[in-house]
Amino acid sequence: MTLHAATEILNKIEFNNQTDWDTYPTADYCCNKCNQTVSIDFKSLTKHQFSDFSNFSLVDRELFKTFESGDTKTNSFLDFYCPTCKRPVKIYYDSWAGGKHGEAGFTIKFLAH
Repeated sequence: MTLHAATEILNKIEFNNQTDWDTYPTADYCCNKCNQTVSIDFKSLTKHQFSDFSNFSLVDRELFKTFESGDTKTNSFLDFYCPTCKRPVKIYYDSWAGGKHGEAGFTIKFLAH
């Protein structure tokens, strides 16, 4: 497992409910093992914000624990297995609210795979 800054892997890291739709634009993850592309959208980030639910097996959850402290600590995550090669991927992001009336969004910080 390696941890990367989201800007190194994803084409979009900032989402805002004032400018982004539920399903577009997307942050596209391309697996560097099998070249499968997985798109992450505002709706997916909303569904998983502040959640403790993981799509990983217990063994895979333990593999990622070393990335979850100090400067890499975020308030939300989304994890999945690559649909093609089944590689575990975890996206760490912060959910936020404030600014203009009703403004909220997400900032993707890190990605581990």
